[in-house]
Amino acid sequence: MNKLRLIYASSWAATLAIVFATVIIIWAELQAPLKTWLKSITGHHWTTKSWFTIGLYVALLLLIYAFKREPTDTQVRGGIKRLSIIAVLGALALFIFFAWHYLAV
Repeated sequence: MNKLRLIYASSWAATLAIVFATVIIIWAELQAPLKTWLKSITGHHWTTKSWFTIGLYVALLLLIYAFKREPTDTQVRGGIKRLSIIAVLGALALFIFFAWHYLAV
C-alpha cells in the first residue's frame, strides 16, 4: 500500500464527503420531503445522512486510490490544506445556518 497515495485519496474523499454532508444537512432542513425520505431509510434522517456520507467517503477513497498514480508531495500537501479549509468552511456554514434557523424561525 502506497501511503502517500492513500493520504491523497483520503484527503479528496473526505473533502467531497464534507461538502456532501454540509449540503444534504442544510437541504434536508429546508425541504421536508427530503427529510421524510431520509427518515424512511434508517428510521432517522441524521442516521441516513451519516451512512450516506460514510458510503460516499469509502467509494471515493477506493476510486481515487485506484486511479491516481503516485501523487507528488505538493499534491498531498495541497489535498490536506484543501481538506482543512473545507472542514472549517463546512462547520462554519452549518453553525451559521443553524444559528439563523434558530433565531429567525
